[in-house]
Amino acid sequence: MKFFEFGKEHKKLMVLLHGGGVSYLGILPTAEYIATKFHVVLVAYDGFNPSEPEKEFISVKHEAEQIAEYIINNYGGKIDVLYGISYGCRVLNEVIKDKRLNITTTIADGFSTREYPNIKSDLGKDLYCFFFTGMFFVIMGRAGKLRKKFLAKITGRTYDEAEKLLYTKATWKSWKNQDYCLIGQKTDFEAFKNTDMHIWYGINSTVERRLARDIKQWQDAGYAFSLKIFKNVGHGGLAGEHTDRFLKEVMKAHLHSLEKASGENRES
Repeated sequence: MKFFEFGKEHKKLMVLLHGGGVSYLGILPTAEYIATKFHVVLVAYDGFNPSEPEKEFISVKHEAEQIAEYIINNYGGKIDVLYGISYGCRVLNEVIKDKRLNITTTIADGFSTREYPNIKSDLGKDLYCFFFTGMFFVIMGRAGKLRKKFLAKITGRTYDEAEKLLYTKATWKSWKNQDYCLIGQKTDFEAFKNTDMHIWYGINSTVERRLARDIKQWQDAGYAFSLKIFKNVGHGGLAGEHTDRFLKEVMKAHLHSLEKASGENRES
């Protein structure tokens, strides 16, 4: 795993986690832009990093452990803002479980409400990955021009953004492991209590309109998070295509977290 850092002159630390099946290059311009206000650590996952083609993705837990160790060893375990997009929210949810970390604000952009099936047998898991992961591997992992157009349409993004995001050199093993490691795993809502959790959706996307609708069950269950919906933005589009607005929204969320923490301290 590699970590790319920008804006080291700033005191506040923001960690960026990109989506699944793509490389860090898609969010690199955003990292460089928000480095005007934050010290940014941009994470490049194993298996999806062009500069480490020999690496393979092992599991969400393995990625999260490496991130935690890096932040603990270099910054005392303190993160002001942790941001993840799409599959990055899976990694994010594992990172916030680590109680050695002190994370003020967590933003999960496009957090999936879908739980993986509870398959026990190795054969069943292999079959699930063959069909489910295989579909995304063909569409995203080996995308040509028509597939990129299709992905841009369903995610509410531009073609240029889809082309910039997609990474077509990851191995099948890395793709498979992304899903294999999550089979039978459920969202750990208790971990939400370790941070001030914000969930975002850009519903100019067929993918996220469904997610935004299904999030109601989490609200009804009383889980600890704030919800924000962006109507004219696609899946991950705020960070990818509206960087100025993205930075403003991040700063608003972080201010909310600081005010919330201040209020809780006064009450205690």
